[in-house]
Amino acid sequence: MALLGEYEHTLDEKGRLTLPSRLRPYFEGGIVITKGVDRCLFAFPPEEWAVFKSNIKMNADLSARGRQLSRMFFSMAFEATLDRQGRVLLPTKLARYAGLSKEVTITGVDDRLEIWDTEEWNNYLAGADESFAEIVEEFAGREGAV
Repeated sequence: MALLGEYEHTLDEKGRLTLPSRLRPYFEGGIVITKGVDRCLFAFPPEEWAVFKSNIKMNADLSARGRQLSRMFFSMAFEATLDRQGRVLLPTKLARYAGLSKEVTITGVDDRLEIWDTEEWNNYLAGADESFAEIVEEFAGREGAV
């Protein structure tokens, strides 16, 4: 299973996000949305959330920074199901954290979706594109890399 692609959508007046129809089958068992990094939200299918959660818990409780990381991801997380139209209501606190207002971009990042304010996503991409070749070269020297 790989969540891929980039999709532009809008939040409705109630703060609901409609997932692209081609991604909905991944979320038939529910969706877990939490605070992400770089001012976006992470959205996981339940089975991928379980993997993500166990990776954090495996190492996080033994240090102050690890406990902080756990708190940031888990305290902001919520579980939901998509309605018949493939929509999910984003909690106000999470939407505010990610700066979501109307225009959003949903990106597939293999095991999760990221939900970005479209302007923030475009700004992020502009900066990331400049260093893309350097990043590829950095990771190319690692075992099992690109």
